[in-house]
This record gives sequence, C-alpha cells and structure tokens, in this order.
Amino acid sequence: MKDSWQSYLQLGVVHFMAFPECLTGEGPQLDTLAAICHDPFFDAVDVGPIVDDLQRAECAALLRDCQMHVTFACQPLQLLHGHDLNAADKSQRKAAIEAVLGCFEQAQQLGASRIAVMSGRNVAAAERPAALDCLIQSLCTLCHAARNRVGLPMVLEIFDHDLDKKALVGPCATAAAIAREVRREFSDFGLLHDLSHIYLCHEEPAQHFPLIREHLVAMHMGNSVSDSGHALFGDTHPLFGMPGSDSSAAELREFLRVLFDIGFLRPGRRPVCGFEIRPPAGVSPQTAIVNMKRTWQQAWWTL
Repeated sequence: MKDSWQSYLQLGVVHFMAFPECLTGEGPQLDTLAAICHDPFFDAVDVGPIVDDLQRAECAALLRDCQMHVTFACQPLQLLHGHDLNAADKSQRKAAIEAVLGCFEQAQQLGASRIAVMSGRNVAAAERPAALDCLIQSLCTLCHAARNRVGLPMVLEIFDHDLDKKALVGPCATAAAIAREVRREFSDFGLLHDLSHIYLCHEEPAQHFPLIREHLVAMHMGNSVSDSGHALFGDTHPLFGMPGSDSSAAELREFLRVLFDIGFLRPGRRPVCGFEIRPPAGVSPQTAIVNMKRTWQQAWWTL
C-alpha cells in the first residue's frame, strides 16, 4: 500500500496492556500514558479506570492536549472482579451493571468517545438463550444510561468462548445477533473485535468478519497462542512473530486486506485500530511498542 495509513484509520495502543503495571488502575498511569501520547505514530489510545483522582485529572489533560482519540475500557475491571453482565443471578448481574456505571464519569473526564465492555462467562448450551437475553438487557440498560449521563455510545468486545477468557460472546455470528438486538433501540452501539480473538474463536477474518461488518466500529490488533502446549497459551497478547504464536506481519497484512474488503477501512472514515500487545517477562514496554510498529510497517507497505 503506497498511501499513508492516516488516510484510512487512526492507529492506537491499548495502554494498560502495553504497560501491565497499570492494569489494575494503580501504577504510573501518567508517565506510561505519556509514552504513547507523545509518540506521533499513534492517534488513539484505550485507557482503563484510573484509581487516583489527581493522576486521572493529569491524564485527562494530557489526552486533551495531545488530541488523542480515547476509548474507555471497562474490560479490565470486569475481568479483575468477575463482573458478569449475563449472570443468571439477578443480583450478580445488577452488581456488574453498577460497576460499569461507576466508570462513566471517569470515561467522560478522560475525554472518551465510547465506552467498551465485554460479555460475562460462557455457559452450557441449554443455558445460552437465557444468558444471551440477560446480556442484551444489561447492554440496553448501559446504553440508555451512557446516552443520558455522559452522551457516549457503548461497544461490546468479542472474546474467545472456550479456550481462555471463555466469554459468552463469542463467535462472530453470536456477536452479530447481539448487536442487531441492541441496535434496534441504540443505533450507535457497536462491536469491537481483535485479530487475536478471532483465532482463539477458531475463526478466520475472511470468512467471519463479513458477519459483523455492519456493526464493527473499532478493531484491536493483538497476538495469541492457540497451541495448548505452549507456555503462553491463550489470550496472552505476546509479541508479534513470537515462535508458536498465531500472528506475525503476514497475518496482520491479511487481516487488513479483509478490513478493506468489507469496507471497514476506506478513505476518510478513519476508525481506530489499536495494538494490544503485552510485553512478556524480561521485555520492556518500549521493545513491545517497537515490535508493534515494525510489524505494522511490514504489513502495511506489503498490502
């Protein structure tokens, strides 16, 4: 591809994955976020909850002054505390909804353009229809509150359903069905998928992205390990090209081709495509970011 990618997308980074010391909402949020915001290679960032009020205010000013496109991610909070939006128990479901609602003001303060969540745990086949109904109800409750409280849309991230995170959503067909139901009332609701998650769902971009094309609003670009015998098996977000992993520059290139084919990437639209890579033990975040950049350049210029 000879054209600059800035004509087609906003390139981003999932902050709390590149700097996992910030995953719980603690840690050096401002200094690590600055490493992304001060790099003109990136236009966007996913941020999670930030516990300290002062750091959050400083991060908000940094994001504003650097003119970053921000997605607020509730997934770390959901995973850390087991908040399940499709729990069969009504009180557990209510607690999960309240936990996400508690993030809305942070999302607004940080200048987010959307709020991301994930589904709860997968269930047995006989329980799936009820669980999917519960998830739809929870998402509609959150969409209504997000619209009225902070004026922001919600987005649901698709995870693996049977290997690692074992989320209800799940394969692309399931995600599309959920999105159709929620969008009956909330047309700004959308889906977020990840290159790594599609492999963990035993799917392929060319075959399965068309199922969600009309609902897709953002993408993550991560790596995964589908080999159960590998030390980093699962949704571990290793460096691109790591031996035994699922994705390198070649897979990222094919992924981008599919995004062009389905119309997700086209001139002037500029959706966010954010890297989600976690530096393994002994590897610095700076090395992980260079791995992202060089993998991206190899993929883009050979499209």
